[in-house]
Amino acid sequence: MDQSTLPNILGGGQQEVQIATKPPPYEEKRRHRAQFSCTHCRIKKLKCDRGHPCDNCAKRNLSHLCHYTPTAGRDRAGQVYPVTGRGDIANRIRHLENIVLSLRNQNAGSQSQTTELSGSLPITSATDEGQISSEISQGLDTGIGNTINPPGMMLTGHMGTRWVDATHWEAILDDIRELKDCTEALEQADDELLLGITEEERSGPTLFVGLSPLMNRADVLAFLPPRPVVDRLISRYFNAKEPSTMILHVPTFYREYTQFWENQQAASIAWVGLLFAIMCYAIFFYARAGDSLPGSLGEPARVSEVYRTCAAQCLVLANYTIPGRYKLETLLLYSGTEFLRTGDTQIGSSILGGVIARLAMHMGYHRDSKHYQNLSVFDGEMRRRVWALIWQGDHLISFQVGLPKIIPDLQCDTGLPHNLLDGDFDETTKALPSPRPMAERTPVTYAIVKSKLMSVFGRIAERSVSTTDTKHEEVAQLDEQLQNAHGALPAFLRIRTMNMSIMDPADLIMQRYNLELLYQKARCVLHRRYLVIHRSDLRYAYSRWSCVDAATQILRHQNDIYHETQPGGQLYRDRWFVTSLTSHDFLLAAMILCLELSSKTEQDSGSIHHSSDSPIFEARQRLLRALETSYSIWMAFTEVSPEARKASRALEVMLQIAKKNHQGSVRSEGGSADDLQSRLHNAHAGATEDILSEDTQFQGYMSSETYSERGGQRLDDLKTMRDSMPIMMEDIFNVSEEFDWHTWDSQVRNNSWESTDETWMT
Repeated sequence: MDQSTLPNILGGGQQEVQIATKPPPYEEKRRHRAQFSCTHCRIKKLKCDRGHPCDNCAKRNLSHLCHYTPTAGRDRAGQVYPVTGRGDIANRIRHLENIVLSLRNQNAGSQSQTTELSGSLPITSATDEGQISSEISQGLDTGIGNTINPPGMMLTGHMGTRWVDATHWEAILDDIRELKDCTEALEQADDELLLGITEEERSGPTLFVGLSPLMNRADVLAFLPPRPVVDRLISRYFNAKEPSTMILHVPTFYREYTQFWENQQAASIAWVGLLFAIMCYAIFFYARAGDSLPGSLGEPARVSEVYRTCAAQCLVLANYTIPGRYKLETLLLYSGTEFLRTGDTQIGSSILGGVIARLAMHMGYHRDSKHYQNLSVFDGEMRRRVWALIWQGDHLISFQVGLPKIIPDLQCDTGLPHNLLDGDFDETTKALPSPRPMAERTPVTYAIVKSKLMSVFGRIAERSVSTTDTKHEEVAQLDEQLQNAHGALPAFLRIRTMNMSIMDPADLIMQRYNLELLYQKARCVLHRRYLVIHRSDLRYAYSRWSCVDAATQILRHQNDIYHETQPGGQLYRDRWFVTSLTSHDFLLAAMILCLELSSKTEQDSGSIHHSSDSPIFEARQRLLRALETSYSIWMAFTEVSPEARKASRALEVMLQIAKKNHQGSVRSEGGSADDLQSRLHNAHAGATEDILSEDTQFQGYMSSETYSERGGQRLDDLKTMRDSMPIMMEDIFNVSEEFDWHTWDSQVRNNSWESTDETWMT
């Protein structure tokens, strides 16, 4: 950082830095007359009595225009300074402290420059015995085992700037050295695909941007189909076992639904919006299963848009910004319809989630009902269910868009819902019955289990983007908490292979995958920092192995899910559960494996060739094959998903570079030097064969038997875990002795995006 950047902290040039020590030249001085009249009287040239409001403005009903110009302050020399808020001054001083600290750490600038700055502004010199501030100084002494979390990444493009935290897959993509020269091409890929996206996919939530003109109640009800058609739609929604169904007490909803058809005008407009949101969900389920809509509703996309718009219109008519009955449930289901509308990340869903969270806290959902006598037992239990869904969504969607979560956990004490069937309680219940055992599946079992796992994931995500340093001991503690939460899953919710699930319902299989992906994603986020730092230090070998193993497991699940959601697969009719959240998990895992392949050790050694049967060679080949399979899957979605296009481009670059730098290794496996290239072209043409079939479907760095054993071991017994791995940790992580990273990195840096002679860019 050079000295020219310092004046920017005060919002101007070098002249403004000197304003605290001497006034500007004489010719710039001018007399500033104090304004005692209000703005309106001064403009109208009226005599002002200086009231608040003044008499003139009050008589004319113009009190809202009665404002007074702040009085300017003067220094001893008579120079006028603008009035500045204390908060603004503090922010500028804090900004200056950070800049001075950066200058100190980087040894930029001379000591005289630092002294001059510290003498003219109210801060302590960086060379004093005390540090500038205790909070900032904590980050100076990181030491071995402590890491300061990166400040996130500011993404710039034609649409402006967008910030994501350091755990976001796009931030990881930026860390990959091989793709530094590819940024322009990746952004161009986004722009090219965005041109082909429909206006509906490009737009934000209808509630925010698409309600013109506003309909009235009669207009909304005119879009309601006959009851036999609505009955089928309602049945389809509840039978899909979508997680949001738990916020509706089925017997109570059915009674209200029956009463609605008896007298439609008696139902609140918020409840009508709830009905339209449910029907919109049902249309989506029909469309994804490839089934025809009941009655003569027409084309699914158009009908879904109409029902979603009607739900939004009802929320506006009900004034959803004011707490009220059914408003929160309607907002939740409506947000789900917006979320399912596209398979990519939508910022609008995050903003809508913020509205829901704020409204829920306004209505007191973040405090448990046991504190309040005026809430019935029934309402209290249903509020716990609603809050659980809001709280989970806040964690997941905030992480997906790379932003901090909205709900402050320290201010919330709402308990988990009880493991009860809807028939176990109703509005007349005076005391809840004892919860059913967790081994018994109910509509809320999944939410209870997921909340416990989500609690650990939330702490991991929060810790990973904290502005304070992170000790490795904290990472180990969080890892142990994560293992315990995962180990406490009921047996029927534990992940199992598809050939062991042929008798299980599709919704149960989907719940298993969602929980497993959440667990593996938490492992990735928790240990990712150690992929880059301390790579040659065996004390952090477990963290690096955990991150790579978790990413490999996620891509294995991506492969299984993709095949089972194809025509004839066990999950084909229920493939709606593959949302942008699961796609984000797949992107995160792919970028982590790319980062692992591209990272270099801190201590490079000379080139030492390795044979095709060495452990490090086999491990890296497994990662390459995992990325090849993931690449073939992403290619199937490039025409409809900008994120898929970007992921496939990045993966293709990595695989092309790997092929160019390992032609000899590819030949040693018995294939030609162009074997990888031919497989990539086959994937581009639509081939989805499992490239990893010969390697028992992604065994990763260790066998499944050893993986199961490791799950029950304590974290502090790292040596035992290391010895139990079939591939010695020294062989994998002390790669300077096994792999010529210096040659790899130098060749990669010399291979720019444009210099590749492959045809994939055309």
